[in-house]
Amino acid sequence: MPSLPAATVYAFGFTSFLFGITTLLNPSHGLEALSLHPGARPAVISSSLAAVAMGIYYALAAYQENRAFFWLTVPMRSLTATVFLGMGGGWMAPGVWEGAGAMLTLGALLWEGREKARRAGMKERGG
Repeated sequence: MPSLPAATVYAFGFTSFLFGITTLLNPSHGLEALSLHPGARPAVISSSLAAVAMGIYYALAAYQENRAFFWLTVPMRSLTATVFLGMGGGWMAPGVWEGAGAMLTLGALLWEGREKARRAGMKERGG
């Protein structure tokens, strides 16, 4: 069973992979969802490929329980959320998705750290 932080990273990776595949299969949906001009189709396809790759990388990091990766995703995804939310329009949903995912991962990491410290304290006291 994966740790709670790994589960949040798995979930983000799965949704990234799924959104990437969905948009690769139907790029016009991505254009419409983000209110992009049809000329942006190559950029949408490229971003979809990146989303698929990112989904795979996140799943691998979650499988490896790579804590350094988990921590580093929080500021990067927060920055991404800030940029997307600042663009407004069709970018609001991806911004919320990125920001919520970053906060879930941060919360899981902090909760896990607190639980480890609590258990260590109980062990020191002989409990």
